[in-house]
Amino acid sequence: MGETIIPGKARGKKVRRMTNEKHQGYGRWMGLGAILLLAIIVSTGVPRTGGVAGAASLDTRQQTAPAAGGPGGDIPDSAVYLRYTGHTFSIEYVEGWLQTTTAHGMLFNDKDSGVDVELGPRPRVSLWAYVQRVDLPRLAHSPGFARGALVRDSIGGYAALHLSYRGRSAPDAVTGKTVALQIDRYYVDGPHALATITLSTPLGVDNVDAFRRISHSFRFH
Repeated sequence: MGETIIPGKARGKKVRRMTNEKHQGYGRWMGLGAILLLAIIVSTGVPRTGGVAGAASLDTRQQTAPAAGGPGGDIPDSAVYLRYTGHTFSIEYVEGWLQTTTAHGMLFNDKDSGVDVELGPRPRVSLWAYVQRVDLPRLAHSPGFARGALVRDSIGGYAALHLSYRGRSAPDAVTGKTVALQIDRYYVDGPHALATITLSTPLGVDNVDAFRRISHSFRFH
């Protein structure tokens, strides 16, 4: 006798085989997709933190980054110089520095560096005698004073003296700390007034070239 075939059952087995093969193929595609996604994450270096937390960390780093310019009042080589022009004198200063009008002149400063210009009456004695007998004894009482050299110079066509010395800054309003300073003080004997240009910077900061440019840009009006 020949074997009897039941069509309905044969079709059911065939459908089950096709369904199992479909699920197996889907599983293989899911595994491959997971591997590809992992490879993309590794290659792009996506941080482990979430999107919002990562953005917050970036903002914090940007806000705490040091400001432009050198530390402790250093004047960078890329600094831009502007000219202040008043009624009695003019002088160059560094762009971005604060300007403060004083009783006898103008103060330009940034961080721990500053340029102070004062005009007063011409001395009745020679410029050299004035510095030696009048100004030096007064400076000797300032905090941390240590005298350096006193040399002759010329600024804007007028005779000048250059005194170098060390001192200390005024106490910080918040911390009370002071800073050791290198100070260059120029005396310019003009036609109607004596100009005193005092340039100060933290000890160890090299502003020699910048300060020479600023001091020698001074002009009487």
